[in-house]
Amino acid sequence: MTETSQYNPSQIEPKWQKRWDVDGLYRSNIDLSRPKHYALTMLPYPSGDLHIGHWYAMTPSDARARLYADARL
Repeated sequence: MTETSQYNPSQIEPKWQKRWDVDGLYRSNIDLSRPKHYALTMLPYPSGDLHIGHWYAMTPSDARARLYADARL
């Protein structure tokens, strides 16, 4: 895709949706025997050039949520 071309989702999306489905990218394994855990994190909102503040605001809560999910805490 060049800078002058327009994004046409009907041409691009089917390919990637199929790939994501085959790879199981959005598959969830729900184990009802585990206790529930709710992790609230801020959505990224870079309001200008990226800087260390963006990392500092987003990364710790994301890492904690992934730790809890992976460790089954």
